[in-house]
Amino acid sequence: MFKLSILKITIGDVKKLTKASKTPELVPINYQQNCILFTVDMTCNQEAMSHLRWMLQKDILGQDMFLIGKPGPLRRRLALAYLELTNKSVEFVSLSQDTTEADLKQRREIIGGTAKYINQSAVKAAIEGHVLILDGIEKAERNVLPILNNLLENREIHLEDGRFLVAPKTYDKLLQEHGLEHMIKWNLVRVSEDFFVIALGLPVPTYNGIPLDPPLRSRFQARHIMTPSYAVKNISLNLEKYMEIK
Repeated sequence: MFKLSILKITIGDVKKLTKASKTPELVPINYQQNCILFTVDMTCNQEAMSHLRWMLQKDILGQDMFLIGKPGPLRRRLALAYLELTNKSVEFVSLSQDTTEADLKQRREIIGGTAKYINQSAVKAAIEGHVLILDGIEKAERNVLPILNNLLENREIHLEDGRFLVAPKTYDKLLQEHGLEHMIKWNLVRVSEDFFVIALGLPVPTYNGIPLDPPLRSRFQARHIMTPSYAVKNISLNLEKYMEIK
């Protein structure tokens, strides 16, 4: 029988116990050592420490996060470094003007001559307790906003195959009142309590994009990820030279 180990994460005065991922192949690797916010000996500087401590606090509170900043890979690398640190599996969605409901929920595919609905990243993350990263949230079109709003606020999604994702507290209450037989009959699926969302985006209108809808914006706890200071960039250059020599 597969037994999950318990990990203790401590950043400053913030502590959290977390379970090892059931799907280690989906846990990011090497993002801590390759992140510009980490020093040569792989320890974390104060800029990174502040961001990671904030993310750990929001993780403990079960709040969805929005990392906002200038164009570049820093926000994505920071999010993946945090998930590597906390040993969490990730599902990644890069939003664009062409993103549709099917890209977030389910796609219909032909398997063995039969049409089947296949869960996409947002649904897989919600059911299996992974972290969903939404990259380019400012590019989200109006047609996908209702899905994102409902997922973030209520932890609910109606699927094309007839099932309905339900928030864990609501599901547990219904299960206690009506039993498992009725839950299966009603096609209700429990969303994992470990599921949460990290959105990555640019400030609009400073940059091109669609300003976030107020209801969608209110679902997130936002953090401004500033461009690293000269000292941190200098450390990053030294790290690259160190890794080349090594």
